[in-house]
Amino acid sequence: MEILVIEDNDRVSAALRAALSQQGLTAVCAGTGRAALELLEQTRPDAVLLDLGLPDYDGFALCSEIRASSSVPILVTSTRADHAACVRGLDLGADDFLVKPYNLAEVLARVRAVVRRWRAAEPEPAALPDGGLVLAGPLRIDLDERVVLVNGAPIDLSDEEFGVLAALANRPGEVLRADQLVDQVLRVQRSTLKASLHGCVASLAERLGVSDHVEVEAVDRAGYRLSVSGAAA
Repeated sequence: MEILVIEDNDRVSAALRAALSQQGLTAVCAGTGRAALELLEQTRPDAVLLDLGLPDYDGFALCSEIRASSSVPILVTSTRADHAACVRGLDLGADDFLVKPYNLAEVLARVRAVVRRWRAAEPEPAALPDGGLVLAGPLRIDLDERVVLVNGAPIDLSDEEFGVLAALANRPGEVLRADQLVDQVLRVQRSTLKASLHGCVASLAERLGVSDHVEVEAVDRAGYRLSVSGAAA
């Protein structure tokens, strides 16, 4: 299990890393909000431990931003013990709220609890076939040859764009959260999603703009969706 620790106090980060390691868990640490968002693009943590007092980012805003693109469990920590801060954090998508100074054993227990609940509630994404064709309206994707046709015309895509499109086309019309989409691409496709998912989807949408019948769209605070219309390929 990997935990993303967002904490600007180096001593606290070191203590958390050591405690997590003793329990067989891995910690990746970020001292700023910007660094945390970069790590979220690069890794897929099982939980986020978020301190609200960051030097470059409003902690509540960061909580909301993480939740908008991922269902990963978020445990907020703060020196503020007031009821309003707790309620605000939970309303913005946090799964738990801990007041500093906290007991490390309690932190670990709460991390394990929220991850258990998350995994129990998380549906398994519909996996892409290992080979063959994915068809969605006028869209035809050959997984073996890695060829995409729209209304019979080939579309030149990067490995990342191909993986994202194939995952979306496997469930046309459904909204896939960012973490679900990345999980499908990395699990099934031979490529690695190196660029940011948002940038990849934007580029893919631009390339598909030649067709009036296929659209990749971002759904505000939910994820991404492929909309198709017209005759089948």
